[in-house]
Amino acid sequence: MADPPIPEPRQALAAMIAHAARHSPHYRDQGWAACVRNGQSLTFRDIPLTPAKTVKAEAARFYSAFVPSEDGAITSKYTSGSTGEPLEVRKTDRHFQINMAENQRLQAGWEVQRHSRHVHVMHPGAERPIGRIVEKDRKNGGRTWELSSLDTRAAFDLLSRVGATHIIAFPSIIQGVLELCAETGRPLPLELITTYSEVVSDELRRLARGLPNCRVMDTYGAIEAGLIVAQCASCGDYHPADRHLILELLGEDGRPVAAGEMGRVVVTPLFNRAMPFLRYEIGDYAVLGSRKDCPRSPRAITRIVGREKNLFKLPDGRKVAPTMPSNVALELGLGQYKLIQTTLHDIELHYVLREGAAELEPGVIQNVIDRYLSPGFKVRPVRVSGIPRAPSGKFLMHESLV
Repeated sequence: MADPPIPEPRQALAAMIAHAARHSPHYRDQGWAACVRNGQSLTFRDIPLTPAKTVKAEAARFYSAFVPSEDGAITSKYTSGSTGEPLEVRKTDRHFQINMAENQRLQAGWEVQRHSRHVHVMHPGAERPIGRIVEKDRKNGGRTWELSSLDTRAAFDLLSRVGATHIIAFPSIIQGVLELCAETGRPLPLELITTYSEVVSDELRRLARGLPNCRVMDTYGAIEAGLIVAQCASCGDYHPADRHLILELLGEDGRPVAAGEMGRVVVTPLFNRAMPFLRYEIGDYAVLGSRKDCPRSPRAITRIVGREKNLFKLPDGRKVAPTMPSNVALELGLGQYKLIQTTLHDIELHYVLREGAAELEPGVIQNVIDRYLSPGFKVRPVRVSGIPRAPSGKFLMHESLV
């Protein structure tokens, strides 16, 4: 049976608003929701913004009391974003399917299917032990190697061994790989780099230009929303995934920004009725572009603004991207956390415990750092009353003082 057609964004938005007004504990008590249930007219901007901190603090109130059976199974995904606050996000099969369609639409010009050997570097987790490599066949006859590690040397060695022409990874991992390539003089056959989750540095793009015929395709999204924008192969700007979400860029006054201005990223996913988010303010910023002549989309984003996650330095000169799987942070009872490298050998874990959580044992934390970061670091847990925000208003989960 063929998949049902995807509704037009305006129709899908109206359906999502109606669903949230009836079935979301967070939204149904708001004044606009009563208007919707009573059949009164409503403009989109009558709905107030949903701050990320509200979602973090009251996640369960965003879970729908009812999800239509045609939306399929519900899956839990975990994220800590850039805040260090673990969050369980519930999503439906329908959301995943439409999000995938948007990925394919916006990546069409990059000719991903032309590549037969792909490496996907993933952060380790409960089901992905650190250092594990899984080899998978692709439908087009190609092959993918999934590496569960954030060690740039491990990624570099795998790329060298399998001769992949396409890599998918955090920008910080890829930058480390390209730095190793330059340092060792060992060329890699990379032709396409796909990045996500972090800001792509100018240095990464410079290093990529050092490889013949290598292009960088950056994508920006969030677990809560799915794909938000993707870089265009034709014009180089970013285009919104506007067939599965509504993207707004708002100034401090709440009005849409003009071309060239930086605005707050606000998204409304259209097809995840398991956990509706209406006008969700993620906490990131982006710059609105001015060009409207690209055949792929009349809307352009020129820059995703954010703070690059610092790489931690090891005594032997290698660099690793610090991380702690969100499910591990939840199990430890962490409400917020931040990893700070103070010397080549020492890390501090600043943390806020969730209400009712047991105090952390230093030995348990050391085992987590050994497993997910590097056994070369000694960690010192520091319980604090709160994690200070950066001047931009965002949390920095990782900071190297070395």
